[in-house]
Amino acid sequence: MPKVFENWGAMRAAAYTEGHTPGDSCHRAERLPHLSEAIFRRLQRLEHHVGLTAFEDNGPSAEAHDGTMFESPETEDSSLRPLWPAIQVLKHSCSTGTGSTLWEERLVKQLWLSFHDTMLGLHFLPSKQTFSSPTPLMLAAMLYCSSMRGSEHVVVHASEYFTVLCNAISQLCMPASEIGKVPKDPGAAEEWAFQTILGIILAGLLREGVIKETGIWISVAYRLILEHCPPHIDERSLEWQRLFTGLQIVDLEHASIHLSCPVIPIEAPFPRLRISQQDQLYRLSRMMHTGLTHFTGRRLPTIWASFTSDHPVTSDSTTFSGVDAAVIRDWARQLDDWLVEFGARNEEASDQSNLTFRQYVLHRVLVLSIYLPARGSDLFSNTTPKEQHELLVSARAAVRLQLLDTSIWSNFDLIIITWAALIVIQGVDGGVGEPDDLEHVRVHLGRLQEAHEHSCNLHGLLANRLETKLQGLTTPQFGDAMSFEPDGTFDTSWYIFNQSSLDVGLDMSFLDGTMQHTAMS
Repeated sequence: MPKVFENWGAMRAAAYTEGHTPGDSCHRAERLPHLSEAIFRRLQRLEHHVGLTAFEDNGPSAEAHDGTMFESPETEDSSLRPLWPAIQVLKHSCSTGTGSTLWEERLVKQLWLSFHDTMLGLHFLPSKQTFSSPTPLMLAAMLYCSSMRGSEHVVVHASEYFTVLCNAISQLCMPASEIGKVPKDPGAAEEWAFQTILGIILAGLLREGVIKETGIWISVAYRLILEHCPPHIDERSLEWQRLFTGLQIVDLEHASIHLSCPVIPIEAPFPRLRISQQDQLYRLSRMMHTGLTHFTGRRLPTIWASFTSDHPVTSDSTTFSGVDAAVIRDWARQLDDWLVEFGARNEEASDQSNLTFRQYVLHRVLVLSIYLPARGSDLFSNTTPKEQHELLVSARAAVRLQLLDTSIWSNFDLIIITWAALIVIQGVDGGVGEPDDLEHVRVHLGRLQEAHEHSCNLHGLLANRLETKLQGLTTPQFGDAMSFEPDGTFDTSWYIFNQSSLDVGLDMSFLDGTMQHTAMS
């Protein structure tokens, strides 16, 4: 697959550096003409080491900094010089309301390297991407991602990098903005658009479900794809088909959590953007798109409402018609068939099989959560014992995904697993739990609490809701499948899903901690 983000960015940085005078001329070295820049920086480090304050000055740049600022392209680290054009745009156009420490060379370098070293692969774009000269929006997304998922001393900057990222995306809608300025050269324009769209997709993966504005971001990215996808694509072109698929994935995951209508059509408007109808992602996306579109606009309770409202609205089961039931059963049948076709295990594709099974389990919980009125509040409300049991078994399998797979990180996965954990807790509270149910829930809770994200983050919100439910348990009661039926018999033939689809993976013995997480994986 072709490498991206290389040639145009490097040429653009070089062209910018040659003969361009930065707008900010208040660098301290310029106010001390008798000292060279190198000597001045050494003095700065000595002052910082012994605890002295920096040179006092009443000018606008008199702040004391903990590192070298990106005030000129002549940075100490030559590997960071290609970042200079993007940083200048972000500093001047998108940093209102943020501190200047965001652009310290040491901090930017740490986040930059961390992104490339630790960012996991994306299912829709499996080839490892290199970012030598990112566009401003792509850089903003990378810095936010690294800071939000970084150590305690960098996570404190995440909220400000998020402000920068939001400002950058919003400027795409502003006439004549620096962020939205498209290069005149066709090749450079294509690279700019590809990176900008990928930056929005990354932002969407990090914020899907949490903020409704993610849907607006997706719409902007889709418009950019329609405008900038080249008329002809060959093996030398950028991976536009995969980019479109990635945007579609973010759209469907966000729509699933909020039970809203997807923005991106299931069929790409241009033949050159379409992938094979037998592709695994296409098949999964198609069934999701069909199902979500059918149930949108019904004011049904959403999964996200269970985390943001103390009293989520529930739906009366009588509102589901025979057509609704047929759609759900067809969705379940297609998902079972999808697992059979793409989940076959072999040594060469074991990781892919693991990811496929994970997606099957999570989407199974999603489908049952749309069908069953219990999803808004109570496992035992207006549902038959068979419905209760199928939902509980599926939720239990989702929670157990976290036991050995430490690579789960996407918002969609975490939200669905946490929602499944709430269902399992209800089962324990109602006397139909299994002895290890609470242990598995606490493993998931511990993973959420380990994250060093900034305040009001997704991990913290999910963890607080889960911990509150655990603390609200009275005396845990455990039973078995027969507890659902007064006569002690249990018939699983009614199930919407094929029960055997879970039997192979319920022990989770095949999972390993080295799996690479992917979007929609």
